[in-house]
Amino acid sequence: MTNAEPSAAPAGESPSAPSEAIRNYVAAVDDLLLDVPWRRRRELTADLQEHLRQYPGQMTVEQPREYAAELRAATGAVPYGFLSGFRSASWPTPLEWCESVLRGAALILLALLGYKILDHLSYFVIGDPSSQGSWPGALDRALQELYPVPAFRGSTGTGLLFYAPLAVLVGQLTTAAVLLRAPQRRSTLRIASYISLGIVLLLLGYGAMRSIA
Repeated sequence: MTNAEPSAAPAGESPSAPSEAIRNYVAAVDDLLLDVPWRRRRELTADLQEHLRQYPGQMTVEQPREYAAELRAATGAVPYGFLSGFRSASWPTPLEWCESVLRGAALILLALLGYKILDHLSYFVIGDPSSQGSWPGALDRALQELYPVPAFRGSTGTGLLFYAPLAVLVGQLTTAAVLLRAPQRRSTLRIASYISLGIVLLLLGYGAMRSIA
């Protein structure tokens, strides 16, 4: 036997593989099955992980994309394109669905803050500059108006009814746009969720402090 030849496993046993290699392979397959409902996908990946523990050589026979295609065909799942987020693609797990809503809420708050700042700026361009206060004052008012819920047509209650579903919509569509192009970026989306949480706490926390002061 030459050095290039792998050593044979004992009779009746399968060659072992590092658990990290198995986890990476299963994660890659899982990322490619986002068009499968998450409960079914969880069952498939659990079975795959157990299968690879018994037959680790399978990882060298088939690439994750090939294996994922076989599993998808077996489940009868059909990709639904960009709007598949409302079925499964941007809902990899319930926790990740909540994270997508959080990212959507952060985007909406930033958009509203930007709009209010631009609205203030427009008075210096087409309005009466003397009728407007200083920039710090305008920013302070804008941040206070975001707390506790941005108003819609002058009502925070209506704002909750409008912006809450909008946060779900924005979060789902932006997540689906990312995952349909690069499903392996789920970890990047999680980092974005932490940043979004910081943005929401910062913007709403400032408004809360100013309302108490």
